[in-house]
Amino acid sequence: MTTESAIERKCERALGRLLQYCRDEGWAGYDPYDGLNSALVRALTLNSKPLRIAATQLIKRSPVNVRPLLGIRKGLNPKGLALAARALILLSRPKAGTEAANPSDQLTVTGGPPEEIEADVKSLLTSLDNLRSEAYTEACWGYNFDWQSRAFFAPLGTPNVVCTVFAAHAFLDWHEATGDERAFETACSSCRFLLDRINRTNEGDEFCFSYTPLDRSRVHNVNLLAAELLARMFAKDGREEYRDAALRATRHTLARQKPDGSWPYGEERSQAWIDSFHTGFVLVSLRRIGAWLGAEELRLPLNAGFEYYSGRFFLADSTPRYYHDHLFPVDVHSAAQAIITFVEMTDLMPNARQMADRAATWAIENLQDPAGFFHFQRRRFYTIKIPYMRWAQAWMLYALSRFLTKDSARNV
Repeated sequence: MTTESAIERKCERALGRLLQYCRDEGWAGYDPYDGLNSALVRALTLNSKPLRIAATQLIKRSPVNVRPLLGIRKGLNPKGLALAARALILLSRPKAGTEAANPSDQLTVTGGPPEEIEADVKSLLTSLDNLRSEAYTEACWGYNFDWQSRAFFAPLGTPNVVCTVFAAHAFLDWHEATGDERAFETACSSCRFLLDRINRTNEGDEFCFSYTPLDRSRVHNVNLLAAELLARMFAKDGREEYRDAALRATRHTLARQKPDGSWPYGEERSQAWIDSFHTGFVLVSLRRIGAWLGAEELRLPLNAGFEYYSGRFFLADSTPRYYHDHLFPVDVHSAAQAIITFVEMTDLMPNARQMADRAATWAIENLQDPAGFFHFQRRRFYTIKIPYMRWAQAWMLYALSRFLTKDSARNV
């Protein structure tokens, strides 16, 4: 058995255990940021921004899951559902080189036959459709909890770019896999949400998409997620409105790349940190925008960003740093995004495939619980093993699916 096939077998087994855990949980779970779902916590924070942030962080950092004591219940998160659906759609595709073979050649790992995976996808997309925001005619989604960021407050269900884009991609994936026209129309509707409802900060021939219809923040991974969806839709139907908006938004983020290749999280003074998974988001979006728009000019900033990412965010044993200048917390999200980013760059960067192998191996060996789920964080003096569904399980499900289908899933 070659080293590569041994790693793939390890990933298949890990993915099978994870998938079974998610199914057993009905895809519902807690979230690191769901502290404000507690009526007691909401009352104690007195509508105060600092108190909301403090309460959320205290609950998030606790090694003991205090949510049941606070009356917080497990819930379905639209982004988590979308990631899971995308992962399973990938797994239902034929292996590279077997497109004309028997359907039994499809990659099914230990999650069951193709028909079982298809049933899961249909159920996930139905749940996702049911969670659409009722306040807007366009297809859009928000988090299933009140959320206080450093820049703004978003009440439960407030639609945002991140949830909406991941959901739209899931429906587009399903359309491409099955020809379902309603799924395509849903994704088109999400593009209208981005173009008609999300605020923009305009500067010359560029602009930045806001996070929600309620704020005017400039967060680079959010801006490029919107641009990425619009670029994908342009590649499908050739609408110039999509291409123009995608390019203008992309220019905004490219103009703010630092000389060392990095990007801050956002442009507010309180958003100046540089972390690994948001940097990975930016790189993957740039890779896909460039491919869908045929924008070769993105290659140089992409190369510089990848050199920064691969050189600054990983220890010699592939342990992922959270921030560019210190290690802790070692977060499952950083590990999952590392797998995705390196897989995405495999045909562009000479060392990316080997780094993907090492990232996947490290995540499984260091973060997966015997019960199948992945732990949240390793902090300096303790580990948080709470099995968060969106933040950990959905992301690792998607990451391992991308890893196992890397030869047949380009630009997905």
